[in-house]
Amino acid sequence: MSKNRVVAIDIGTNTAKIVQLEQSFSAPVQLTHASVVTYPDKGDRLRVSESVKHLWETLGGAPGEGGIRWRRSPIAAIGTLFNRNKTEVALALPRSLVNTKRLSNLPAATDEQLASIVAIAAETELPFRVEEAIFTYHDVQQTAETSSVELISTRRTSVSNYLDILEQSGVSVSAVTPSMIAIAEVAASSGCTKPTFIVDIGAEQADFCFVVDGKLQFSRSFRFGGDHLSEHLRRTLNIDIETAVAEKQHISASEMPAYTWTTQFIGELRRSITAATTHYRTEVNTDGYQDTALSETETELYLCGGGARLPDLAATCETELNISTRLWNPLRAVQEHAGIDIHPVRPEVEATLDAWGDTLAVALGVGINALKSTPPISLLPKETVETLTQTTRQRQLFAAAGLGILIIGGLLFGGYMLQRSQQYRNEAVEAQLAYYAQPMSAAKGQLGKELALTDMLAHHISPLDILHALSEMFRDRTQVAWTNFNITNLHEPTTARITFNLESASHNAINTLLSALDRSGVFTNVRPGEVTTISQERKQIFQVQVRCNLTASAVKTFAKKRYPFPEPSIDAAANTESLKK
Repeated sequence: MSKNRVVAIDIGTNTAKIVQLEQSFSAPVQLTHASVVTYPDKGDRLRVSESVKHLWETLGGAPGEGGIRWRRSPIAAIGTLFNRNKTEVALALPRSLVNTKRLSNLPAATDEQLASIVAIAAETELPFRVEEAIFTYHDVQQTAETSSVELISTRRTSVSNYLDILEQSGVSVSAVTPSMIAIAEVAASSGCTKPTFIVDIGAEQADFCFVVDGKLQFSRSFRFGGDHLSEHLRRTLNIDIETAVAEKQHISASEMPAYTWTTQFIGELRRSITAATTHYRTEVNTDGYQDTALSETETELYLCGGGARLPDLAATCETELNISTRLWNPLRAVQEHAGIDIHPVRPEVEATLDAWGDTLAVALGVGINALKSTPPISLLPKETVETLTQTTRQRQLFAAAGLGILIIGGLLFGGYMLQRSQQYRNEAVEAQLAYYAQPMSAAKGQLGKELALTDMLAHHISPLDILHALSEMFRDRTQVAWTNFNITNLHEPTTARITFNLESASHNAINTLLSALDRSGVFTNVRPGEVTTISQERKQIFQVQVRCNLTASAVKTFAKKRYPFPEPSIDAAANTESLKK
């Protein structure tokens, strides 16, 4: 059964997280792998890259262990290239690097027209130059007269910085998902229907999302997280930072000195909640709803992420804000509501889920978003998307060529083995005939005459004869390869026309092959076309179309290769001489 497999990566300030999700046809989503790595020095970009590489290597393993580096047979490997349900790699982008803006009063349009309209409108709405930007849109709302979308944009350099980290590990990303989209995806999958404020508290940033009926209505990021509490404790208690990190796990959020940090955090929450409710009421009033849409429904506040582990933080927030507040484990919430199966076969995966499950909201949401049947919301640069598409097509082309060569090789090998088998049978017959008397010698003479007559008979050339002759000249596939092959008028060898296309890494390799064709004694009138060049994966590839004909002696040459005449043995020669006497 075919599967969709997604590897989702969240590169945070102090930690990087990875989860792997799989979904078979008509089966629930399965979480097959999860791992978290911390950076020894978050300011050292090289060390961060090495940590992420180590995180990626945790995916390695045998089938059934959550790994994606499996050993396959050549045929299975070729089949995977043509399988649309392959492994995708999706990367999270922090909310702090993303800008959002509602584009209203756009003309009514079809889906294809809307993309062009949004691109034109974005030129005047982006907070930076179009050349420096990557943007997409979601939450499309349409009426008979107008359209409205939520524009999501970021700087190109922001995405490139994250892609560079993964490229150093040899990882190609197929989607870049903003963290607030991921959090909203998890909220929707966990059955969150009430108006809910979700705060994912990281090391230096906190992502605030407002979700209503599973849809993202508002989001922002504020620079306030667990590292700020650690630094506050270090200064206040006059201890080193390692001790402060350990100490904050035991100090209550409602008591000094942690309460100072809690007060500042709640202040940011108040500003975020006010902005979210104001934005939401503006939107619903625009759509014709009543202004009391929120007041009639009880709202909730969910806290997740490493910073939410501060003791009594949820209870303090609930008291100060008068909003029902609870610690939220997105992994368990999605598992209970959406029926995601968790198969942590390896013990280290189970330990990761127990220790870090409440911090996996973004990584889990990125994976769920990428598994959707509709195209996921992504800020991956267009040129990267085109490169991935072209690379996939090239791999499929190479796989097809390899499969073709495998088939042709099998046919040639089968023919060779058939010929060898016939030769062995002939040798066995010759050995038995050697025991017979003079009548057998006479029979051999007669057989020799018949073989000579057979050699004079016309031989009908087949495409395999030509393919075999060409394959002897195409021994080094790393220098020259043919990509197309065509033969016409083969029933008349003197008028047969052969056409094939060549691809080579150098002009000299093409010239060498053309010279070999001229000297072959089988092909004549070799006419190369114009040599063109293309660029594939930053390499220059030379292409040329070659036309040629067969020589007059080609039929005899092919006949000798297909039906080699056995050399007479010494005994047979002696018998022949005795008959002459």
